[in-house]
Parts: sequence; C-alpha cells; structure tokens
Amino acid sequence: MTEHPMPDATPNTADLFEIMRTTRSMRRLKPDPVPNALIHKILEAAVCAPSGGNMQRWRFLVIKDAAIKKAVEAYYKRARDEVVAPRYRAGEPAPGMDRD
Repeated sequence: MTEHPMPDATPNTADLFEIMRTTRSMRRLKPDPVPNALIHKILEAAVCAPSGGNMQRWRFLVIKDAAIKKAVEAYYKRARDEVVAPRYRAGEPAPGMDRD
C-alpha cells in the first residue's frame, strides 16, 4: 500500500479541519427551504465518500413536501424508539455490530 503524505494545511484544509473539530450534532433545523443547487452540491460530495467494499450503491431520497416529511419523521421516530433507544439504554452494540 502506497502512503500519500498529508498535504500542507492550506487555508481551505485548515478551515475544513476546524469545521470538523467544532461541528456538533444538530437536533433542530431551520425551516428555511434548501435551494436545489445546494442539494445537488451536497449529493455530489456525498457520492465521493468511501463505502464498504467500494460498492457505491448510493440511494438518496430528497423530500421537500412537508406532509411527507412528517410521515417519514413518524416512521423514523418509531424505529428509533423501538430498535435503537433500547439498545442504547442497555449498552448493546448497534445492529450488525458486536462488542469486539
């Protein structure tokens, strides 16, 4: 495996690392609509991310309709409450993971 030296921290790279270091989880988002150009830019960046086995079987769903968002939110909350939260409280590993 060939190692590639880390490039010198240019202002953009330094900004990126500062953003990564200081960004926190967001629980509430602004209700402002997201412009289509920004959605496309985000998705273009997302497809560059590595994936297991380098398979890149990306599937994205962009939902703008408020009623559909509410329905998806309800399904997500139910799944979280029934599957994720009990494991989290019990200290169990995430689905598909083991303690090792």
